[in-house]
Amino acid sequence: MFIDLCANLLLRCGASGRVMMNNVVFHIDEAKIPSIDQPNTIHVHLFGARPSRLGTASIGGRLELAVKRLGVVIDQNAFDFLSIALAVVAADTFVNREKYSANGWAREFSLDIPIAHPEVWKDVVSDLESALNFLSGDRWTLSFREGGVVPPNLEAVLRRYRSHIATGSADCICLFSGGLDSLIGAHQLVGEGKTPLLVSHSYRGDQSYQKYLAPRLGKALPWFAANANPVFSGSNQSDTTMRTRSFGFLAYGVVAANAVLAKKASVGSVDLFVPENGFIALNAPLTRRRVGSHSTRTTHPHFLSQIQSIFDRVGLAVRLQNRYRHMTKGEMLCEVLPDNAVAHSAVSTVSCGKWKRKSQQCGHCVPCLIRRAAFAKAGIEDTTSYQYPDLGQLWNRADLRDDLMAMLLATQREQHGLKQRVIASGPLPFDPVERENWFGVHTRGLEEVGAYLKTQGFRM
Repeated sequence: MFIDLCANLLLRCGASGRVMMNNVVFHIDEAKIPSIDQPNTIHVHLFGARPSRLGTASIGGRLELAVKRLGVVIDQNAFDFLSIALAVVAADTFVNREKYSANGWAREFSLDIPIAHPEVWKDVVSDLESALNFLSGDRWTLSFREGGVVPPNLEAVLRRYRSHIATGSADCICLFSGGLDSLIGAHQLVGEGKTPLLVSHSYRGDQSYQKYLAPRLGKALPWFAANANPVFSGSNQSDTTMRTRSFGFLAYGVVAANAVLAKKASVGSVDLFVPENGFIALNAPLTRRRVGSHSTRTTHPHFLSQIQSIFDRVGLAVRLQNRYRHMTKGEMLCEVLPDNAVAHSAVSTVSCGKWKRKSQQCGHCVPCLIRRAAFAKAGIEDTTSYQYPDLGQLWNRADLRDDLMAMLLATQREQHGLKQRVIASGPLPFDPVERENWFGVHTRGLEEVGAYLKTQGFRM
């Protein structure tokens, strides 16, 4: 007990012994933001345009306009969830992890968020905090107050009728990032006769991939794209790990699902498909030192189950679905063959975790290695323009070979240690069949990458 208490204090405190609390206060009226800076506090205009005062920030400036394109009035609970998600993304962006954490990684957040119906969310606050703690590796404290933004009313929605998307034609939602998994997921839904409403982050770089791929899904689909556009006025080093980006992505999906439900209330609930192969969704640490900083948890089963429970408790009729949770990326790609359209489009997707820095997929990060192994398994020529197409060139590059070395070590590990790595990634479902399937996809994922690396001349 004493050891646990000391560890907790070390996590929360810096060298001075003080808790390094990062306070982020959100406002719907920029005029009410204090004119004087406060210690350890950032003021953010929620759903606001570019901030006018130095030292303040904004997020979601054009999101209300995007929501109007759905052509219906969004339920307040769904819109409040969007407000909460934007607040989380803003805090994650504006508070640099290295500078404002007590231990070089875990930050301590206190968020003060205005929402329209705080009473609806009071019983799930601790669950939200727990989910966010797991997602980003930080410690989150959320407080909700009245006076939040309400969704655009019917008059405002109808004024934008020329830009409305065909929400009524959709029967489900599919997150569409421009990645290989989302391409396969959307394409297979169309092949089953479904009409998914595509939901995307419309970041500048991602848009080019999404716009190329969307017309190649088998039929024209309605598409909801939005950009949170977090902006800080003045000197500030934004955080680049962005572990909570997926939380904002899910919020877009919830708003879109609510719009579909408004058009088809008789269906009762709407499926929100999150296409992600199980190996990367689980993302078990490749080495012991990667348990924290190198392990993302955006589609981990524990996180998605936590969010689903919150949806159920606040009355959001959305069912989160990841039908590829027990498949590797290579198995996903093999399943859609011999569909030449998918095979041809697959190389035009993006998988790299670092591509925005150089506007080119690196070829050696963990997602790139998994991607390259998937093409090899499916027997599809990988014509992706990688920054480092020859992995052998990295062997003597200490600054670039870390992911490659970690993957080589992981693929050579004895079988008896694999389950411990999987469990280290986070809690797994209690159902024994579901649990074993997660262990299985991790093992096959490592085998898939290991087989590819052998073809590249690597031996351990």
